[in-house]
Amino acid sequence: MKKRNMIKKGLACVMAATMTIGLAACGGSNGGGDDVSEADFSDPESIKGTITVGGWPSGDDGFEAAMEGFHKVYPNIEVEMQFTDTTAHHQALQTALSAGDGAPDVAMVEGAHVAEYRESSALTNLLEEPYNAGELEKDFVKFKWDQCKSADGSAVRLIPWDVGPCTYFYRTDIFEECGLPTDPDEVAELMSTWDGVLEVARKVNIPGKRWLLPDASYLYFELFCNRDYYDEDLNLQIERDGDLDCLNAVIKMREEGLDMNVDMWSTEATAAYGDGSLVSVCTGGWFGGFLKTDYAPDASGKWGVAKMPGGVKASNWGGSFLVIPEQSKNKAAAWAFVKYMLATKEGQNDIFQAVDYFPAYTPAYEDTEIYNATDDYFSGQQPKKLWAELAKELKPVNTTMMDTTAEGCIYSSVNAGLEQGLDAEGIRDLVKSDIEKATAEVKEQQIQTLKDAGVWDK
Repeated sequence: MKKRNMIKKGLACVMAATMTIGLAACGGSNGGGDDVSEADFSDPESIKGTITVGGWPSGDDGFEAAMEGFHKVYPNIEVEMQFTDTTAHHQALQTALSAGDGAPDVAMVEGAHVAEYRESSALTNLLEEPYNAGELEKDFVKFKWDQCKSADGSAVRLIPWDVGPCTYFYRTDIFEECGLPTDPDEVAELMSTWDGVLEVARKVNIPGKRWLLPDASYLYFELFCNRDYYDEDLNLQIERDGDLDCLNAVIKMREEGLDMNVDMWSTEATAAYGDGSLVSVCTGGWFGGFLKTDYAPDASGKWGVAKMPGGVKASNWGGSFLVIPEQSKNKAAAWAFVKYMLATKEGQNDIFQAVDYFPAYTPAYEDTEIYNATDDYFSGQQPKKLWAELAKELKPVNTTMMDTTAEGCIYSSVNAGLEQGLDAEGIRDLVKSDIEKATAEVKEQQIQTLKDAGVWDK
């Protein structure tokens, strides 16, 4: 997940690599002030104090939606929110963990950074007493829980919040205006090929006024949104089925002016979601929360949700986690917050209904009234049912410290290739070269981490 400021395309790889190295090196301080070992979690009213929770929108909207239920269980815990954009949040958290001071008691972590944070001794190991987070493992989506484990399996420093089943968000009113189908199955069928995607892009386009997508490079990113850049031997996996056909579609879209040519998180794009000049976007299911609460709150009934275009199989984009820094002065209240919000049906479903963060906590799915419900915002469709189906199809991936950097290079390198007029193979070669250069130092760090954990003998 999720909301972030636009990273300048020319700096994306460098910034991502710097953050990765800094996080992996974090030691921080163990300066927690409370004696959490004396906490009696069987008596919720005995857990007291004020905690700060840090993250980015729309996470705060989700927590607020679940706060009434939380306070019924924990009436003596006060919660203060510290929310900013995703990039600023992670940079501030990295600085605070390195300094051993200034971090919130509970912090959100975006999925792209999980490989670094799970190795950081500046975060609390939640497998230990009195947290005993290992008891929760069976209730979480396996590939998400596996991402939380340290390289040697001795620590779990993050608890999964949500999965991000990838879907295609589109303006049903504009599709109808242009003579295109609006039913999600029919939309998915029409756009199941790259030629179909181009057909739709041309029909909805009004030169200089209306575009299918914010940035055509996101079509190529669809092939990588699982963040499965490396295999278990840390070999970069760039070549994918249909990747050159996809890149040829991206090239045509840019040549014909069918994309807005702005980052999907830019101010231009976020405004365009609301006024209809951007017709669609490919992203994780959590984006529905942004449309409802931030970008297009007045567009209820004008959006729909379908499977990803281009025939892309079930995949996951992002998803968030919560961590408790070692420096927290009230770890008992912090753990109570994390466990209620992420490991109870009530907490997860209150959040989900507010902001469409699809739970990684599987018992939440048992409420069929929620997961089979129609959604008026999404034209009476059943997006939650679709996301549930896609979540069940997700396969575990190999998560590495290089993933954030590789992801940043997808955008910058594809757009650089487009500006240079490269063909599909040329763009793919540029992506591979840029990733290998940008991740070289981080890859050595990853290998050393695996060696230190005793799980690398190559």
